[in-house]
Amino acid sequence: MFDIAPGTTGLTIEDIAHILIPGRGRSVDGIGLSPDGLLRVQVARELYEQVTGPRQGRIVCSGYKSPVDLKGLPWTPPDSPGERFCGMPEADIMKAELLALDVPEDVIRVERHSIDTVTNFLRSETEGHFGDDRPVAIVAQVDHLHRMLSVIAPRTLRRPYLGVVAPGTETKREGGLVGLASRAIVTALPNDASRAVAVATRRASGVWRTVRALGMREYH
Repeated sequence: MFDIAPGTTGLTIEDIAHILIPGRGRSVDGIGLSPDGLLRVQVARELYEQVTGPRQGRIVCSGYKSPVDLKGLPWTPPDSPGERFCGMPEADIMKAELLALDVPEDVIRVERHSIDTVTNFLRSETEGHFGDDRPVAIVAQVDHLHRMLSVIAPRTLRRPYLGVVAPGTETKREGGLVGLASRAIVTALPNDASRAVAVATRRASGVWRTVRALGMREYH
């Protein structure tokens, strides 16, 4: 049984075709996931097995790293030899974890360029990673899901959505400033997809610079 966080009115778990796993941070070596990120992957695997697999849905793993995360050695994806990253992007690490859990590779999509939750959603949707317009389940911890479902998803997704709650290891709750930052990033984005991504990325980078100046180590 999954713990559901309501999204689009009337949508149920039986309607879901795809899964989105937004990033939640990397391990200290830059090649693993944070504990909460790993828990998201585990829930996504169960959701795929029980719900979306029979519908031939996709699992979209989304995220590179935050701009202030400098962990890891240079790394190049096998499927994109012209790119180089600082450590492995969260999306590629999530894919590796899903493969280790026997999820078929052909249902996994990697979005490895986003730097925060807003750009996770925006790039996953506008770059065609889902492949069609069927509904999606967003897998995350409950506090993060609240901001995703109330602020981010309505302004970035072009499909019905709901949340599936992953267990969490962190006891702290998101502060109000995090929600304000996400609202600032998603407000009045251009209709053109590539311009929207560029504007959201620029705004998110500015938020990260502010976070770092204030001495905060995390923002998603």
